[in-house]
Amino acid sequence: MIIDTHCHAGINWFEPIENLIYQMDSNQIEKAVLIQHKGSTNDYLYDCKKKYSEKFSIVASINWDSNFEAQLNEFTSRGVSGVRVYLNFSEIFKNKGNEFFQNCSERNLVISLASNLETFSSINFKNVVLNNNDTIFVIEHLASAGNISLSNKNINDLFRKVLSLSNNDNLYMKIPGLGELNMRPEILNNDYPFTEDKSGLIKKTLNSFSSNNLMWGSDYPPVSNREGYRNSLNGIYNLSFLNKIDRENIFRNVPEKLFF
Repeated sequence: MIIDTHCHAGINWFEPIENLIYQMDSNQIEKAVLIQHKGSTNDYLYDCKKKYSEKFSIVASINWDSNFEAQLNEFTSRGVSGVRVYLNFSEIFKNKGNEFFQNCSERNLVISLASNLETFSSINFKNVVLNNNDTIFVIEHLASAGNISLSNKNINDLFRKVLSLSNNDNLYMKIPGLGELNMRPEILNNDYPFTEDKSGLIKKTLNSFSSNNLMWGSDYPPVSNREGYRNSLNGIYNLSFLNKIDRENIFRNVPEKLFF
């Protein structure tokens, strides 16, 4: 069984759920985690979860200006598995954030984190992880280390700080497709556009976190504007330095433990 931990669906942005189901069926992917996108309500994801309860888990978005208790109670009643948090809200790094993370932990809600490499490597984020060791945090998009606006030196220095947090058992990382990490070649041939971890970031992450705290996420449908869904799956699954246990953890065991 393969589980995709990072997919989007919608009727006013991205694609309807049926398009994702087609991709999953075409690539023998049994389950997926639906991640709410910024600026949307959770209603459509609730409908997807109700209609396809065995196929999808959902990570809802939180409204920081509304009552936490009411929202978390709603998430519980709707069968939500996690909450997506954007780390660009300053109160997250204060008591309000710690209180929220504690409440999520008590409800067994995973925190899926969206931000940039600078924030994930900051002392503020480190304190969030350390101060909430009962809360499960998942860093999305390999901490956005594929952001090519940064120099290689800055990426390596900042990413090293993120990897230093790997000794915290409550911290996990999502591995995206190679198209999110490698530059697109000028000329594409009939082979996969990316067949190796040219940046070295995935291998470094594996060495630090081990596959016990890693998972794969396609980022569908934005991935369709990069290497495409199937190449995103195959590019990671076929990495030469992954052994059988690594693949089982990254593509099944870890996602199943956290979201299903």
